[in-house]
Amino acid sequence: MASIILADDMLTVRHNLGLILSAYDYKIVAEADNCVEAIELTREKDPDILIIDILGMNSYFSELDKEIDTFDTIEILLKEKKDRKIIVLTATPKENYLKKAILMGAKGFLVKGASNDQIIKTIEKTLKG
Repeated sequence: MASIILADDMLTVRHNLGLILSAYDYKIVAEADNCVEAIELTREKDPDILIIDILGMNSYFSELDKEIDTFDTIEILLKEKKDRKIIVLTATPKENYLKKAILMGAKGFLVKGASNDQIIKTIEKTLKG
């Protein structure tokens, strides 16, 4: 059973995605509603996958004394552990955002509202590397 952290600023998205993933025997080990929480929980729990919203997650990160976004979060977490598996979540698949996230090291992306099959395929592909 793979462990997953869900990071999205919208509780309903985290809740609904968590229900879907739990039904497929994935273990949701934590939820975050901003980038700093996502970093702290990922460091603490070391999940198999972090699923993080690409927009709306900005928060002040005292370690860097600045506000960080999802792209900063990807960079920070992958510097700490190169093989970390991150999937970005988006409401609108803007190519420039997705391309940047993948170039920075994200392993995949999910569009909010994707079918259960697509969600599971993306997670399985990410787990296999």
